[in-house]
Amino acid sequence: MIINLLDNSLKYAIDTPEILITIYEEDNKIKLSVIDNGPGIPAEYLNKVFEKFFRVPSGDRHDIKGYGLGLSYSYKIMQQHKGSITVENLKDAGCKFTLSFPKYV
Repeated sequence: MIINLLDNSLKYAIDTPEILITIYEEDNKIKLSVIDNGPGIPAEYLNKVFEKFFRVPSGDRHDIKGYGLGLSYSYKIMQQHKGSITVENLKDAGCKFTLSFPKYV
């Protein structure tokens, strides 16, 4: 899952990619966030990026390869581990994916 998020951050970067990975505890969960400085995801597609075979439309550009499976697999794996994965656009540019794992005490 982490490799997929990093790969996406690198593939969709416009200029020099900047990626920040953070791990922290919040609300009795362990969270891992991947933040990048890419173009972000158009708001109308944010709720679709975890669907199998979905790719954000890019017009006639075919320079970014993929099948639309990585994020759907990541979503499924997180469900199987009783966790979650979310995405949000950042204010200026880029987006933040967060993996949230239950913390077992």
